[in-house]
Amino acid sequence: MMCRMFAYVGSSTRELESLYKALRESASNDTRRIKDNKHGDGWGYVIYSGEVIWYYRSRRAIYDENFAVPQVDGKFYAVFHARQASKKETVSSRFSHPFQESNEKELIFLAHNGYVDEEKLKVWLGYQGYTTDSELVTKALAKFGMRPEVMERLREYTVSALNLLILRVDKGSGVGRLYYLNYFKKDPEFYRMYLSQGMEGKAVFSSTLKDYGIDGVPVEEGLRILD
Repeated sequence: MMCRMFAYVGSSTRELESLYKALRESASNDTRRIKDNKHGDGWGYVIYSGEVIWYYRSRRAIYDENFAVPQVDGKFYAVFHARQASKKETVSSRFSHPFQESNEKELIFLAHNGYVDEEKLKVWLGYQGYTTDSELVTKALAKFGMRPEVMERLREYTVSALNLLILRVDKGSGVGRLYYLNYFKKDPEFYRMYLSQGMEGKAVFSSTLKDYGIDGVPVEEGLRILD
């Protein structure tokens, strides 16, 4: 799967709007790819303010829909994703990102770019249903947590890239936290992610957004917190 995405934490709806517009343009014309340069197989987002969770997934292309940034007061967290599916039979709102899972302690929202061996994930999780690798990665984090040995196994199963944007919301306190992971085995021009710091927030985003006005520096390796 070859997708474009970003995560944002901060207090500026203007900065969120700029990121969204760059994502929409990059999904319509991915300047980092000669072929398959459209990410039109669905899109979605989650925005969490502490008071409200806005959560949306669509099978339509992000550039074929209109989105208005909601009015948010104070600090909020956001994850946006535009999909290019490797399995076209899964083009559906049911398989658009971000995926959502929960356990006893938290809600987990996850967006993924890349491909992880689906059969190995199913064996690990004991899962036999109809799904995608990205949904299975979300289920693994909800079941096993984000311990180093869990992330290492996911990297071991990675075929192309394990680029993750993860929003965790504690059920008890309501505290939100964003994480990102940039790990790839090929095509760094496409899979490398970047970090941007604005006046009122920070963002991690896919490389093509740089070509549509979002400045940033390459992210550091390993699982990191965006805060």
